[in-house]
Amino acid sequence: MASREQEQAGKIEQARQREARKVTRRSFLRVSTFAGLTLFVGAMTAGFLGFFNLRSPKGFGRPITIPKAQIPKPGDDPVRISDGRFWLVNLDGREGDVLEQGGDGGLVALYWKCPHLGCTVPWSSTYDGAAVNFPGVTGWFRCPCHGSTYSKAGVRVFGPAPRSMDTFLVTENADGSVTVNTRGITLGGDPPNPTRALPYSS
Repeated sequence: MASREQEQAGKIEQARQREARKVTRRSFLRVSTFAGLTLFVGAMTAGFLGFFNLRSPKGFGRPITIPKAQIPKPGDDPVRISDGRFWLVNLDGREGDVLEQGGDGGLVALYWKCPHLGCTVPWSSTYDGAAVNFPGVTGWFRCPCHGSTYSKAGVRVFGPAPRSMDTFLVTENADGSVTVNTRGITLGGDPPNPTRALPYSS
């Protein structure tokens, strides 16, 4: 009798242990699934915030302030602003207004991405305009990929690019610095780039 009771008790204990193991496995799977989903959502959220610059934004995609000392003098070579992906140009009078579109000089921020296929457009201070039917004009932006050529004001004069270089809004601050808003791009050409220049005399 005692042996039968012990056998039955043993079976009950084995069944209890099997059920306990099942519960443990289910709990583990639940925790693992939850942890995986949490990591996935966290990674997606971080990527989203980074893409839209919602976390401590830095550089391109936000307003960038250029100190007065870094702003080129009228007629000087453009200054490359790497953080903002643009060239800061200080046009001297009608400089760069090669198509006579009504420019009077001032500051213009040119997005360095070529409107053709997106190559970075460098400034060449020695490029001779005679090669693009503008003899006597030295200093041009020229795309290294397909040869699109732009004046100092970003006006397209040659190559497959569909328009002039795109620009960013420039505003002057009380201390003589300027702020370039790289959150919004204005497509090049209309209104003409030279007429977008900000008069600057600080």
